Amino acid sequence: MLKLIKNEFIKIFKRKNIYILLTIGILIITCYNLFQKITNSNVDISKQYQRAYTNDKMLLENYNQLNHKEDYQDIIERIKLEEYANSNGICYNILLNSENSNAPLSKDARILLMKTFNNFDIIIIFIVVYLSSTIISEESNTGTIKYLLTKPHKRIKILMSKILTIILVTALIVSFIVLFQYLLGGMLFGFDSYSLEAIRYNQYTQLIETMNLANYILLITSSKMIMYILLSLISLLFGIITNNIALNILVSLGIYIISTIGSLINDISKYLFIFNWDISKYFFTTDILVKQSIFISFVTFLLIFLPLIIIFKNKDIKNI
Repeated sequence: MLKLIKNEFIKIFKRKNIYILLTIGILIITCYNLFQKITNSNVDISKQYQRAYTNDKMLLENYNQLNHKEDYQDIIERIKLEEYANSNGICYNILLNSENSNAPLSKDARILLMKTFNNFDIIIIFIVVYLSSTIISEESNTGTIKYLLTKPHKRIKILMSKILTIILVTALIVSFIVLFQYLLGGMLFGFDSYSLEAIRYNQYTQLIETMNLANYILLITSSKMIMYILLSLISLLFGIITNNIALNILVSLGIYIISTIGSLINDISKYLFIFNWDISKYFFTTDILVKQSIFISFVTFLLIFLPLIIIFKNKDIKNI
């Protein structure tokens, strides 16, 4: 198995497209951080919090009369965090999900690190989808997989080596992007803010929760891996069935985009796996939602993984 995984690693990192995608990702992250640095304003954060709190309270009181409405829970979260900042004399940005446009706050390395996945999830997703869509389909189209399947390896072993390789490469890419943001943000904004805690609002308990920043980043990163793994399995399954790389990438990206549209969630759709695979969004709600999300994701894993094994195991080598 280790030899097969090693061979898969070699094949992946021999592809020029991987380095092109990573370079594009680095450029996007760099440009975003530079833009934040250039547009960052030195304001009196304490006064901005007070101003934002006043504005948001008025916004909430007149919510039903607004034409263009923000998400109600976003405003509630802002108010709670602004109130917490005012009460505790906090002089740095703790508003992760949204800010009052009339009272912008200065950025620092810590808040940008916490927003890594908010801002750059699509980069990771695209690389994961590309890898998963091509790891079998590309070999099938070139005919090289026939040579691999004639070797004295069980098909399930070959498939598992490809799945494990994708998971390991994805973990490396995620770690690289988080580390790059950490270093770039620190160089541009200073490393001092990394000593501050991560502060979040729990919508279920309506309480402010604090956590060591390193533990917070590790928690969010680990939970995101579940979504990446499920999406990679979907891409692998489509790849085995269709052998059409372009269609596979489009379908996989389409599924991810649909999963980000909150307006599609209702009493029925909320149980669909695409609205549960990003477990990170449930950590600061109730444990019931976290457990539900984990359970649905696990069941989905089995429902994709088992057909994946069966189809690959019974695929006619002549038609691959």
